[in-house]
Amino acid sequence: MVAAYVGSVAPVIHTDNIIELTGQLSELDMLPPSSRRPPGRPRKKRFLSRGEVRMKTPRRHTVCSRCKGCGHNRATCKTPIS
Repeated sequence: MVAAYVGSVAPVIHTDNIIELTGQLSELDMLPPSSRRPPGRPRKKRFLSRGEVRMKTPRRHTVCSRCKGCGHNRATCKTPIS
Protein backbone atom coordinates (compact mmCIF):
# COMPACT_ATOMS: atom_id res chain seq x y z
CA MET A 1 0.00 0.00 0.00
CA VAL A 2 2.91 2.34 0.71
CA ALA A 3 4.30 1.67 -2.79
CA ALA A 4 1.31 3.48 -4.28
CA TYR A 5 2.47 6.78 -2.77
CA VAL A 6 6.19 6.49 -3.67
CA GLY A 7 6.03 8.21 -7.09
CA SER A 8 5.46 11.94 -7.55
CA VAL A 9 3.10 13.78 -9.89
CA ALA A 10 4.51 16.66 -11.94
CA PRO A 11 2.36 19.82 -12.34
CA VAL A 12 0.94 20.77 -15.74
CA ILE A 13 3.03 23.53 -17.32
CA HIS A 14 1.44 24.20 -20.74
CA THR A 15 -2.15 25.44 -20.48
CA ASP A 16 -2.54 26.47 -24.16
CA ASN A 17 -3.89 23.05 -25.13
CA ILE A 18 -6.46 23.15 -22.34
CA ILE A 19 -7.87 26.49 -23.52
CA GLU A 20 -8.22 25.15 -27.08
CA LEU A 21 -10.06 22.05 -25.85
CA THR A 22 -12.54 24.03 -23.75
CA GLY A 23 -13.33 26.18 -26.81
CA GLN A 24 -14.02 23.07 -28.87
CA LEU A 25 -16.17 21.51 -26.16
CA SER A 26 -18.35 24.61 -25.81
CA GLU A 27 -19.29 24.32 -29.51
CA LEU A 28 -20.72 20.80 -29.04
CA ASP A 29 -24.44 20.46 -28.34
CA MET A 30 -25.00 18.21 -25.35
CA LEU A 31 -28.60 17.00 -25.45
CA PRO A 32 -30.39 14.43 -23.27
CA PRO A 33 -31.36 11.08 -24.81
CA SER A 34 -34.25 11.18 -27.27
CA SER A 35 -36.33 8.61 -25.40
CA ARG A 36 -37.07 7.88 -21.75
CA ARG A 37 -37.00 4.48 -20.13
CA PRO A 38 -40.46 3.11 -19.34
CA PRO A 39 -41.41 2.84 -15.66
CA GLY A 40 -41.33 -0.46 -13.82
CA ARG A 41 -39.14 -3.50 -13.80
CA PRO A 42 -37.71 -4.54 -17.18
CA ARG A 43 -39.24 -7.65 -18.68
CA LYS A 44 -37.19 -10.81 -18.47
CA LYS A 45 -36.42 -11.80 -22.02
CA ARG A 46 -34.07 -14.74 -22.38
CA PHE A 47 -32.59 -16.01 -25.61
CA LEU A 48 -33.26 -19.72 -26.02
CA SER A 49 -30.34 -22.06 -26.61
CA ARG A 50 -30.06 -24.10 -29.78
CA GLY A 51 -32.56 -26.95 -29.63
CA GLU A 52 -34.42 -25.49 -26.63
CA VAL A 53 -38.20 -25.21 -27.04
CA ARG A 54 -40.39 -22.79 -25.10
CA MET A 55 -42.86 -24.83 -23.03
CA LYS A 56 -46.28 -23.52 -22.08
CA THR A 57 -46.88 -23.82 -18.34
CA PRO A 58 -50.25 -25.31 -17.35
CA ARG A 59 -52.51 -23.09 -15.24
CA ARG A 60 -52.89 -23.98 -11.61
CA HIS A 61 -56.43 -24.53 -10.38
CA THR A 62 -57.46 -22.53 -7.32
CA VAL A 63 -58.37 -24.77 -4.37
CA CYS A 64 -60.21 -23.50 -1.31
CA SER A 65 -58.37 -24.27 1.94
CA ARG A 66 -61.62 -24.41 3.94
CA CYS A 67 -63.94 -26.63 1.86
CA LYS A 68 -61.31 -28.07 -0.55
CA GLY A 69 -63.48 -27.06 -3.53
CA CYS A 70 -62.06 -25.97 -6.90
CA GLY A 71 -62.45 -22.56 -8.53
CA HIS A 72 -62.41 -20.27 -5.49
CA ASN A 73 -60.32 -19.46 -2.41
CA ARG A 74 -61.01 -19.15 1.31
CA ALA A 75 -61.92 -15.44 1.12
CA THR A 76 -64.68 -16.01 -1.46
CA CYS A 77 -65.97 -19.34 -0.11
CA LYS A 78 -69.79 -19.48 0.08
CA THR A 79 -70.18 -22.71 2.04
CA PRO A 80 -71.39 -22.24 5.62
CA ILE A 81 -68.82 -22.52 8.40
CA SER A 82 -69.22 -25.80 10.26
